[in-house]
Amino acid sequence: MEVDEVKKSAQKQFTSFLSGKPMWAYWIAYSVLSAVLFGIFYTVMYLMAWQWWIPVIIIIAVGIIWGTVAYPRNAHTIINEPVEK
Repeated sequence: MEVDEVKKSAQKQFTSFLSGKPMWAYWIAYSVLSAVLFGIFYTVMYLMAWQWWIPVIIIIAVGIIWGTVAYPRNAHTIINEPVEK
């Protein structure tokens, strides 16, 4: 899936969620998304300032989780591709 397809898909799903809603719904969605992102970045900065090795452990854990989730999708497509000789 290309980046443009993902962008269009996310934009379509998000705008369809807010279509026909009053203006206060947009402001609530914007406030909630801003608060979530602020909380995530604040937590990351706090952990990075607390101990230097915590971000390293977090990066390794995220890589392991991401690889575990992504492997079955990639393994399925690679196994079913014909082998060129």
